[in-house]
Amino acid sequence: MLYVFNRHFISITAITILSFFLSPFNIGLGNAYTILSPVSTQKIKIQARRPQSTLIIKLEDKEELARLEVIPVKRNAEEALVIAPSGVFTNNDVSYIHFFLPLKKGNNNFVINPGNEKLNILYQPVRTLLKVDFEDPKAFLFHRTAVIPKECDLCHGEQLPDDAGLDVGRLQKNADYSPECFSCHRQLHSENEWSHGPSANIYCMSCHRKGSENTKITILTGRVDEVCFQCHTNKVKVMDQRHVHGPVGTGDCTICHDPHGDAYKYQLWADGKIDLCVGCHGDKQKASKKAIGFHPHGILFGGGCVACHDPHSSDNRFQLYKPINDLCVSCHLSLNGVEKGHPVGNHPIKNRLDPLRKGRDLSCTSCHNPHGTSFRYLLIGDILGGHVCNKCHKN
Repeated sequence: MLYVFNRHFISITAITILSFFLSPFNIGLGNAYTILSPVSTQKIKIQARRPQSTLIIKLEDKEELARLEVIPVKRNAEEALVIAPSGVFTNNDVSYIHFFLPLKKGNNNFVINPGNEKLNILYQPVRTLLKVDFEDPKAFLFHRTAVIPKECDLCHGEQLPDDAGLDVGRLQKNADYSPECFSCHRQLHSENEWSHGPSANIYCMSCHRKGSENTKITILTGRVDEVCFQCHTNKVKVMDQRHVHGPVGTGDCTICHDPHGDAYKYQLWADGKIDLCVGCHGDKQKASKKAIGFHPHGILFGGGCVACHDPHSSDNRFQLYKPINDLCVSCHLSLNGVEKGHPVGNHPIKNRLDPLRKGRDLSCTSCHNPHGTSFRYLLIGDILGGHVCNKCHKN
C-alpha cells in the first residue's frame, strides 16, 4: 500500500498543517511510475501556513527520469515553466523524486508528464487551527497509523544526515527527541531566524505526542494554549487579567507565534512592534505609515504598539500597561502630576466624566487620538475655529 505524503501536513508542530479530506489510493502512470503524494482524482484541499506542498513520485524505470516533468498551469508570466526536482533519491534501484510545489491562495493546477496527469490543489492559508477539524474521519492524516509509513522508512529513519550539525549525544537524552522527523521537516529547524526551543532541539514529541507511546503524531486542535502553558507557566498571570487580547482569550497562541519558528523575534510572522498588529487591526494601517497629511503618534516608529499595549493581557482597558493618563505622562513628563490647566486655564484632565464617551473618564485621549490623526498634536479636530473645543462646549 502506498501512502500520501506532504511535508507541511506532517509538520511536527502545530501550525504548518495540511489537511487532506480524502482517502488514500494510488495513481499509476503506466507501469513506470507512481505518485506517492499527494494522491487524488479530485481536488486536494490543503490548509497550511506555508504556501507550498510536496510532490513525491516513485520511479522504477530510470530511463524515464529524463522525461519526467512537473508543469504548473500558469496564472501569470512570472511563474516557472517547469518545476525542478528538489531531490532524487535511489533505494534498491527505485528512484523517489521529490518536488516542492509553490502554492497560491485558491486553485493550483499542475500537469505531470509523460501521461498528462492532472493534479489540482485548493490552498487555503490559515493562521489559526481553531476552525480546522483534523479529527474528522474524512481527513487523511499521513501519521494516522505510524510515525514513518513502511513505504517511506526505506530512506527516512533515525539516522541524521552528516551535515545536520547537531549534538546527537546531548539531544537524545531527552525522551521527546524525534530524529525521524528531521529528514522531512528540516526546514522547520534550519530555515527560521528565530526558532522555538522544541523545534530547534528536534523535540517534536514534546508537543505532538498522543498518549505515552511515540507511535502516533497528533495535530493540535482546540485550545492550543493548553500545550503552550505546559512550558510557559505564566498562565495565571496572563489569564487572570481583566482585559485579555482576543487570540489569547480564544486559546490560540499560534495566531501570532509560529510554534516552530519564524523570521521575527518570539517566532512572530511579522515585526512585532507594529506590522504584526496591523495584520488584524487594519483600521490602524494609516497610522503605521508616514503618510502625507497624516500625523501619526511618534512612538509607533520607536517602540511600536507594544510600547503602550501588552500583547497578551492587562488589568487596564485596551491592554494598556497603565491607566491612560499615567501611561501618557510616562513620556510627556511636563504633564506629570497635572490634573487641570491643560490646554488652557482650569481645564480638567482627569477626575471628570468624558462628555463624548459615555461611561468613560476624561483623559488625554478625550482630545488626542493616541494613534494619529490628520490634525496637529494628534487632536481629534482642527484647533483653529474651535473644532476641538466645541465637540464638548456646544455653546
